[in-house]
Amino acid sequence: MVMAGKNLGCKGENSQPHNFGSWPWLFQMHGSKNKTCTFFDPEKNSLEERILPEFLQGKACLGCYGEWFLFADELTRECFFLSIISFSKIYIPCFPESPDFFHAVVSITSPPNTSNCIVILVPSRKTFLLVCSPGRKKWMKVPLKYFKKNNGSLYGPSIIYSERLFVMVDLTKTLVIDAAPLIRGRVKMASIMELRPCPIPYYWYTYLVERAGDLFLVLVHSYGHGQTITNVEVCRLELIGNDIHWRRVQDIGDHAFFLSGRCGRSLPANKAWGTQQNCIYLPVNYSDGVRLYKFCLDDQVLTFTFLPENNGGLGRLQWAFPTKIDFWRMKTVQENICNLSDVMRSKKNETDCTIFGKEDENEAVISGRWDEVPIELVELLFSRLSLVDCLRLPSVCKGWSKASRFIPKERVWPWLMHLPNRRYKACNFFDPLYCKEYTVKSDAVVVARDHLTFRYSKNGWVVVTEGNTRVFILNPFTGQVINLPPLPLKNYTFDGISFTSVPTSPDFVVYGFFFQRCGEFVEVSTWCPGEEEWTVLAFQPSIPFFPSSNNPVLFQGEFFCLGRKGELGVFNPELETWNVLCKPEPIYLSEPSYGVEYCYLLELNGDLVSVFRTEETKSPIRVFKLNQSEMVWEHLEHLTGMTLFVDRRNSIAITSPEKEFANRIYVPRFDGGMDSKKGMFYSMDDKRYHPNLHRVEEPLTCVWMEPNLCLHN
Repeated sequence: MVMAGKNLGCKGENSQPHNFGSWPWLFQMHGSKNKTCTFFDPEKNSLEERILPEFLQGKACLGCYGEWFLFADELTRECFFLSIISFSKIYIPCFPESPDFFHAVVSITSPPNTSNCIVILVPSRKTFLLVCSPGRKKWMKVPLKYFKKNNGSLYGPSIIYSERLFVMVDLTKTLVIDAAPLIRGRVKMASIMELRPCPIPYYWYTYLVERAGDLFLVLVHSYGHGQTITNVEVCRLELIGNDIHWRRVQDIGDHAFFLSGRCGRSLPANKAWGTQQNCIYLPVNYSDGVRLYKFCLDDQVLTFTFLPENNGGLGRLQWAFPTKIDFWRMKTVQENICNLSDVMRSKKNETDCTIFGKEDENEAVISGRWDEVPIELVELLFSRLSLVDCLRLPSVCKGWSKASRFIPKERVWPWLMHLPNRRYKACNFFDPLYCKEYTVKSDAVVVARDHLTFRYSKNGWVVVTEGNTRVFILNPFTGQVINLPPLPLKNYTFDGISFTSVPTSPDFVVYGFFFQRCGEFVEVSTWCPGEEEWTVLAFQPSIPFFPSSNNPVLFQGEFFCLGRKGELGVFNPELETWNVLCKPEPIYLSEPSYGVEYCYLLELNGDLVSVFRTEETKSPIRVFKLNQSEMVWEHLEHLTGMTLFVDRRNSIAITSPEKEFANRIYVPRFDGGMDSKKGMFYSMDDKRYHPNLHRVEEPLTCVWMEPNLCLHN
């Protein structure tokens, strides 16, 4: 049934905001608790609140198809489509009684004013679908025979693509069902696709998005209760004959993806809208406000802006898109690829590691052989140069690389290693103290065929995974690579990884830690050079242990693991034992509300230090030192001339090279453009972030590392 609705009225009462529908907007219905709707304009970062007409008050928006939005009343269960252009209403049967269905994922095959429109509800954790269409008298329950022979349940999301319904099952499988027979209560299963799980996420959210005839799956990884985003991956549907599967991609072309709830939409990027091509936009409700995330696939960098505050509650955020888009004439953003202002250049050295940068305009011409210069003079030269110049010198000749071990320790501090662009297969190194960035091209990165993830770093060496199966250890400055054998469970499932010493030393051993989610099972895998496979040690401790998301710390010959509440678990590699210490007692009685990814453990001047930081802008970082004689955590107000660099992959403490850098805690984020980046830190003096969290960039593939130029160290 089609009925004419009324416009939202005049400004200040019931009107739509000016320019609503001209570019992507966000809106939030506040349901039965409020009679208003909040409109967010991301392009202008503005907010407007409007009083809803009576027929929309108390309604929840469940989904949309083009100009048609599906609304439902949580009290009366009334359902109808509303056109935001003509304001016509089309009724469909009332919702089933279960309140869980209001949180279900909705798929719509076509506009509700067409004869072939089908509305499909995918209830979470159920084994059936609910189907109806305009003109029907009730919803039809359609059981899925797949679950008679297989365990599991529907997870969502779902999407209609190529006349088929794609729906997720327990995060690991995708059911493909012919959509047309569903309206007759029949299920024709086309196929089942296995989705290879990604490395040990605590949580992830999935979205299905159609773009110009292609179907994409977006996986958003997050940790902890705060739903902090830690990784974003994109897969494209591949159809080769009768074979159908997902394949990871790094590019979505000149489009942008807009995600919300469990729904996704693709639009050509438009500079006039403030949207950027090859990017994904996602709003997330946090305790400190609504954040609009932008993830750029080009450089793997995550940023967010705070949307203006509203007091209307936490209703479901929905995207509203322009209703008429000229897909063929729309101009898309073309990003100019610019070189970094401070990059190092040198000739390619014997290890095929090339460092790019500015040439010295006053270059002198010297005759003779460089390797004939006495090593004592080279060592003296290293002691007088900056770290950047020390990086250049080993490329002069092989003999000079041996002198790099004499670089003064106070001239070496952690840099943030990250992938600037997966297409160019190079690494960037950001110096957070002096705000300089350098690019290094290494063969180990160039030849990678799958996505790279940095897992850990120590003594200038970085543990890297390629895809989910290959693991190797890389020195990005010398080009040396140590390949590790295939993983025990074929995929990377370690919750933590570390090694004992420099990979070229005879006592080098790698340790991988796996903790079962119930906390009652611990597995430690070890590997030494020359061994063809990992040795696996299994433990079932009497005290459950729930680790925070960071790597173990080798301290006084044992590996210490930090729990989410501040407890400690210890693995002794010599005795091959695992214990959960009764002391120190946990810092928190329950898990911190900001999750497990912001708990760090590191060594500081012979002591163990734990750092707990929150993503909320108003909450400070808390730092504790372990009193080893009494085995208690002691709260620290100052770092007494030290500087910390913290991250879940690696945390490092150094004596500050300059007084101005002391008493700071650097995090793996920066602010500014290509030529003016500034490292982000938390000051223990004024208890604030500098700069604030707003609009800072966070490379998701990164790790703190200390440069090491020695070929054998």
